[in-house]
Amino acid sequence: MTAHTHENEERKWEDYFQSIYTQYYSMLCVFAASILQDEDEAEEVVQTVILKLWEQKESLEGITSLKAYLFRAVKNTCLNQLKHRKIAENYATVAYDELKEIEAKHIDPYLTTELQERIHTAIQALPNRCREVFELSRFENKKNKEIAEQLDISLKAVEANITRALTTLKTQFSDFLHQKN
Repeated sequence: MTAHTHENEERKWEDYFQSIYTQYYSMLCVFAASILQDEDEAEEVVQTVILKLWEQKESLEGITSLKAYLFRAVKNTCLNQLKHRKIAENYATVAYDELKEIEAKHIDPYLTTELQERIHTAIQALPNRCREVFELSRFENKKNKEIAEQLDISLKAVEANITRALTTLKTQFSDFLHQKN
């Protein structure tokens, strides 16, 4: 293949993907947002799907309905995102429950004040956004979606900050986790 032929072929693909983007991007984003309830995350999903399609463009001939393929790929990617979100939420809940269990079962009542100070210090040492998200979640009992709206960040960012905070705190208090009753 000559360089000129290769350039023409590449330009043909670029034009084709530009038309895919123009024709489907907005409606795929709306579809993804209806599943994820998060516009930023929905856009990321659609961009990922289109990028994967670009990376596998040579296999496009096997696709009989591009529209059906794109919607199915977006749906599956969204469902994977929801599954991942659920796993992250479960992990965060378990870590938080373990911290509460430490406080309830393993702490000498005379050490409670010291532990509270240690927990307070550990929370204050978290990065600002991470601490803010954690405090809204755990001390003000706000749902992740409420936090995302209040702080104008994505739901994914809220989940990541809560997981980061809990992982950090769990690591800092691992000495209590390993004590026996």
